[in-house]
Amino acid sequence: MNERNLWEGAATPGSNSRTEKQPESNPIGVHLTPPARHDAPATAHEAACRIAGHSDTMRARVLSYIAAQGEAGATDAEIQAALHMLTQSETPRRRELVQLGQVIASGKYRTTPSRRRAVVWALAEH
Repeated sequence: MNERNLWEGAATPGSNSRTEKQPESNPIGVHLTPPARHDAPATAHEAACRIAGHSDTMRARVLSYIAAQGEAGATDAEIQAALHMLTQSETPRRRELVQLGQVIASGKYRTTPSRRRAVVWALAEH
């Protein structure tokens, strides 16, 4: 798989200028660089530029937390609470891990603090 960093650099909205980057590894030794999105709206592009340099670390933190939960896995709300991350920071990082094949929906659900049913995410190996 050809892996690229998300919309990195000083590109302007609508341009396709991205910088090729070597895949990063996290403490458990997996690559954590998701493929670039080609259909991202301008606001997503701007947000990705602002977070460049931090998304790798956040993705590794999310993966490490899910890994630490073992077969019990974690919901997005649990990850956000444990890592003190906002929804708009955690959810894209977890989604990228799903796209990379590192995290999967476990088939289990748990109730969130707002009493909604939520998917439990687990490492792909579980």
